[in-house]
Amino acid sequence: MTTVPSVAVLGASGFVGSAVVEALEHRGVEVRRVPSPRLSSSARGAAELSTQLAAPGLEREVESLRSALAGCSVVVNAAGLATATAGGDDALVGADALLPGVVARAAPPAARLVHVSSAAVQGRREVLDESLGTSPFSPYSAAKAWGEALVQERGGATVCFRPTSVHGHGRAVTRTLARALGSPLATVAGDGERPTPQVLVANVADAIAYVATCSEQPPPVVLQPWEGLTTAGLVRLLGGREPVHLPEPLARTVVGSGYRVARWSGRAAGIARRLDMMWFGQRQEPGWLETRWQAPYGQDAWRDLA
Repeated sequence: MTTVPSVAVLGASGFVGSAVVEALEHRGVEVRRVPSPRLSSSARGAAELSTQLAAPGLEREVESLRSALAGCSVVVNAAGLATATAGGDDALVGADALLPGVVARAAPPAARLVHVSSAAVQGRREVLDESLGTSPFSPYSAAKAWGEALVQERGGATVCFRPTSVHGHGRAVTRTLARALGSPLATVAGDGERPTPQVLVANVADAIAYVATCSEQPPPVVLQPWEGLTTAGLVRLLGGREPVHLPEPLARTVVGSGYRVARWSGRAAGIARRLDMMWFGQRQEPGWLETRWQAPYGQDAWRDLA
């Protein structure tokens, strides 16, 4: 945008949110850190959540947040629970589904709203893209998909930003991945040349800052661009070794078994998904950012995570 007097960020103290604040301030943007309400919901589905938003208690939350966001030309919602292995409890639904709906209703009508969602909403699709369609496979991805649906009801200058698998210093899942890939038993399926959508949090934050402040109106869904990593390449970067190459039929049998167990366990769904990504990766179509934005951090930053 030509002039950005103020960008409000919810979730500014979180893993992604704090990086977004840093990226915005690096661009010389005035940032307003706005606390997000802690919500809980027993609703399961976008329709139920939409009905809940009309309840008197939620109306008060909307009005309170509306006052906090007044005067902002951009609102970035980076709040939520980023726990892919979480069960489908009320706190998860409140943070990742109901809260985005509250933010969408509270944001100034003329403001650009950038809601930080997740590529997990498209689940096990062979190719990730920027379509509105979702295919959730776990409680976490379902809550994220419901949140997107509520945000998209706002219309106008509204963007659902979908990071893929985000990593950085201080994140437990990154430490776990680095340990696993540094083990002599680090494995990939087949030749390991499939693309894997793993991304650095600093690149995600810079992309979000670009989407929040660019003069062109972004589309309703923006996917974080691929960083050029393959499943075997990730092992070489983070693990510093050549992975063990598993026969693909064996790897598919193991992953398939994990997803079958995942029908009854949110934690199992998250673990199965991470194993699937580590062995097989996932392709993605070039998106809106591909020709407009370039990631500021590359392979040296990945090596630094090890």
